[in-house]
Amino acid sequence: MNDLKWTEARMQDCLTCWKSLFYFRRYACVPNVSYGLLDHGEADLLCLSNSGVFHEVEIKVTKSDLLADAKKRRAHEHRLVPYCWFAVPTDLVGLALDCVDSRFGIVECWLKPDKQADGLLPIYATRVIRKPKRYKQASEKKPTQEEILQFLRLGVMRMWGRRHPEAME
Repeated sequence: MNDLKWTEARMQDCLTCWKSLFYFRRYACVPNVSYGLLDHGEADLLCLSNSGVFHEVEIKVTKSDLLADAKKRRAHEHRLVPYCWFAVPTDLVGLALDCVDSRFGIVECWLKPDKQADGLLPIYATRVIRKPKRYKQASEKKPTQEEILQFLRLGVMRMWGRRHPEAME
């Protein structure tokens, strides 16, 4: 299990598991939000805190993907999302610190060595390497109830779409 190949889905699991940065009991988290709420592309993970603050998480599992995204100057800017993070596996932390703009937070994801729940599931962990700076053009106001409901609708559609992919065609 220690030779785990990181994928976007595994990183999403790592970021939202117990004791992780965006633990799903403290944040409403929706993977791959690309329409209906944001207008700047896809958020690999969009998280809403109990206090009504959105955090976007860009997940990077390869050096080339990290370098390509780091070059984008106007990416990850939205009035509803004041904080943006880059989540990377341990082996990409140094590169992320070198190439990711300082306004973005960096969170490290790893698999705890030789630990598995019941011998079946990996035990993930996260650590904040750098906190994000607030996006200056983000609204000081919290999302409206309508925007929160739209976010939750997208989450429900994502959940059911993963269970019944034929319904999403």
